[in-house]
Amino acid sequence: MKKIAVFSVGSGGHVLPAKNIINELIDHGVSIDSFVFITDERGIQYLSDIKVKVLVMDIYRSNYGSLGYIFNFYKFIKTIYKTRKILIKENVSIVITTGSYIAPIASLLSYIMKMKLFVQEQNIYAGLGNKIASIFPGVVFTSYPDTKNIVKKRVAYVGPVINKNLLKNRKLNRSQFTLGIQGGSQGSKEINNLFYEYYTKNDMSKINILHITGKGKELKKINDSNYSKYDFINDMNTYYSKIHLQISRSGGGSLEAAYLGIPQILIPYKHGTTSSHQLLNAEYLEKIGLAVIVNSYQELDKILNNILNNLDKWRDLYFNENIIESGNIKITDTILREINEEL
Repeated sequence: MKKIAVFSVGSGGHVLPAKNIINELIDHGVSIDSFVFITDERGIQYLSDIKVKVLVMDIYRSNYGSLGYIFNFYKFIKTIYKTRKILIKENVSIVITTGSYIAPIASLLSYIMKMKLFVQEQNIYAGLGNKIASIFPGVVFTSYPDTKNIVKKRVAYVGPVINKNLLKNRKLNRSQFTLGIQGGSQGSKEINNLFYEYYTKNDMSKINILHITGKGKELKKINDSNYSKYDFINDMNTYYSKIHLQISRSGGGSLEAAYLGIPQILIPYKHGTTSSHQLLNAEYLEKIGLAVIVNSYQELDKILNNILNNLDKWRDLYFNENIIESGNIKITDTILREINEEL
C-alpha cells in the first residue's frame, strides 16, 4: 500500500495544521494506515490523540539560516539518509510538509525519490523552510493571499487550515462580555505581563477573563472569581465558544479566531525571523477589519479601555464584519485527486 508521509516539527503553529489535514483526509475515506507522521521531540507534544503512525526523529535544525545547512552539511546529509530509509520502508508516494526546519529535507527527498509534494504555509511571509521547499516541484497551499518569500508559480491560495471541530456558530453569553488572552501554542511572557499590568491598573470586575498562559510561563496569582487561568487547552472550543474578543500573538493561529469571527487585539512578536510574518499577518487582519495592532502597553491601555468603556458598541470602534474562508476542503480535494491517481 502506498503511503503519505507528513513532515511537521516544532511549535503547534506547524504541527496542528498538519494534524488537521490528516484528520480531514481520514474523514474523507483515507485509511489511518495510509499515514506516517514524522516529527521531533518538540512536535510530539501536540500528537497525543492522533491515531496514525508517528515517528520521532532527531532532525537537524539550522540556527543560522541557509548557512547553517552549508556549514553543517554532514548533519544535514545524515538526517536525509535516515529519513530516506524510512520513506522506502514505509512505501511513501506522497509527501506533505507544513514548513519549519524539516521542510527542506522533505522537499528534497520528494524530488530525489519522485514523490508528489504538498506544502502548507500558514503565514503571509514564508519562513526559510517553506521558501526552500517551494523551489521543488509541487503545490504550496497558502493561508493568506499574496504570500511573500516563496516561489510564486508553486502557490495555490486556499485559506487557512482550520480544526474542523471548531464551532463557527458560537452561542455567546450576551449578558456578560468575555475577554480571551493567549500567546499561541508556546504562550507569551510579554502578553502575560502586559495583561497583568493592565489588570492591576484597571477595573475589570464587570467582564469575564479566560487566560491561556502557556506551559511553564509564570504569572502572578489572580484570585478574582471572574478570572480563569489555563496553562494549555486541548479542546479550543471550550475557549473560543465563550470569548467575544481576544488578545493574542499574530502567528498562523490568529487565523483560527479570525475564521470564527472573533475580533482580536494583536501584539506581533518582535524578535528573530518570526517578527517578519507576525507583523505582516497582523497588518493583513487589521486591513480587513478583523484586528487592531498594539505595540506597547500605552496602546493596549488606550484601546482596551475604549472597548471596555463602550461595551454597547465595542465592535464598531475598531472592527468590521468580515469572513475568512477555510482552506480545508480545497487542500483535501487536491490531495485526494493525487491519491486516486496513485491508485
